[in-house]
Amino acid sequence: MMISKKKFVELTIPQLCCVMAQQRHKYIEMGRGGGKTTIFGYQMRELVRQMPKASFALVGSTYSQILARTLPSAIEGLEMFNLHQDIDFVVGRCGKKHGYEMPYQPPNQWNNIIHFPNGAIFQLVSLDNANSGRGLNSYAELGDEAALLDPEKLFTNVKTTNRAKKEVFKDCSLLGSEFYVSSTPINKKGKWFTEMEEVAKKNPKEYAFIKASALSNPYLNPAWFKKMRDQAVSEILYNAEILNIRPKEIVDGFYGNLIPAKHYYTDYNNSYLETIGVVARSEHFNSNQDNDVRVNEPLIMSVDFGVFNCCVVSQVQDDTYKVLKSFFVKSPKLLDDLFIEQVIPYYRPHQEKFVYLYGGHDGNNRLPNDERTYFQQIIEVLTKHGWTVYLMTHGAAPTHTDKYLLINAMLKEHQMRLPKMRINEHNNPDLIIALERTEAKEALKGGIEKEKKDERNKLFPQQHAPHLTDAFDIPIMTMFNDIFKGSSLLLSESRIQTT
Repeated sequence: MMISKKKFVELTIPQLCCVMAQQRHKYIEMGRGGGKTTIFGYQMRELVRQMPKASFALVGSTYSQILARTLPSAIEGLEMFNLHQDIDFVVGRCGKKHGYEMPYQPPNQWNNIIHFPNGAIFQLVSLDNANSGRGLNSYAELGDEAALLDPEKLFTNVKTTNRAKKEVFKDCSLLGSEFYVSSTPINKKGKWFTEMEEVAKKNPKEYAFIKASALSNPYLNPAWFKKMRDQAVSEILYNAEILNIRPKEIVDGFYGNLIPAKHYYTDYNNSYLETIGVVARSEHFNSNQDNDVRVNEPLIMSVDFGVFNCCVVSQVQDDTYKVLKSFFVKSPKLLDDLFIEQVIPYYRPHQEKFVYLYGGHDGNNRLPNDERTYFQQIIEVLTKHGWTVYLMTHGAAPTHTDKYLLINAMLKEHQMRLPKMRINEHNNPDLIIALERTEAKEALKGGIEKEKKDERNKLFPQQHAPHLTDAFDIPIMTMFNDIFKGSSLLLSESRIQTT
């Protein structure tokens, strides 16, 4: 057996606070570069050290997120404390044949287990799959990127399992503990995490809420902060991601009836994700992982053009308009790159290769130094890759007031003739931020319009400006505005006849 050399890890003041805090329930809001990976690795190591043969819940919002982000971060954190994969622990398999002790409650399957030689295990629990935590009696719980977690599912799938006790562990300080780390949330869904600060203030004996920015880490090169500021696409993101400053909430939103708990959903094909294993490569994360795509029905693709090119993909499924996924490229990437590098590879598994193509009317403009229009360019690229395309954008563009009235009516779901609207949360993170942050203002000639100032601000992240929301709007307006206006007219006539 390999004997590891002693390794000394110096902790920052916030990291020491996290380690030394006596509370069993710890919530850590820390900017990137603040050292979350280090304290996460320390917490895992301490759980293993304190409670041999115990089972712990390692939580992620989805199995896809666990494979792509949570697990690699956990492995990196453990390495910082001299615990190395395939030497000091194994992932996705049982270590019994290597002489590992077995846990008090061995799992039925080991594909989502981290196993340590003293018998301690971490079970990877994804909140989009209620079965991933089934049968688990955990002695503690922890999760990375906690702002992405659904609080109701977290309670049902994880917190209720954190109940195991054994006489041998009665003096362990981490028995029944919670440990969640995250950078500050930038959308409404993560508000529950920052609200834990108030819980900690009311119950300081049981809960600790610790905040720190990257400035707390003295081991970061000062040039790194300048580099991050220069490369940050906006001051908002730099403040949130690096300095841990919470963004202000938009009150007068253009999509005012958008409610995360109602309109966002998660629907991964976890059976597929389990087949690709814990060493999945980027090419495995294609539309096969999406359980919400009807593979034998056409896709709706809507494009917004310019220096920032983006595409929103949707389907009408029964009485629901589902926004499946969104893509974008920034200059110097071009429109071709958007489809060749992202859209087409992602939907290569799709069976019915038909596209209903929508876009702004500037899609009829000719490309620079080219006879083709933007729409013709997209159609040519898709056709070369085996897709049949129907161009659906015709007639005059709707007004912002029309968009505001129709989309907020659909979000409210009071008109039976209009479909419900649902957005795949994990496939549309930037679209969701753009929808939540797009403001409404009074138009000069009356009515309501989108506030577009962020599109003219070169320092603002264009994926969070209204571009993606424009691509989101176009098919909805084309397909449903006449129905909406007809419904409104029928309602008005009915009221006249009634009176």
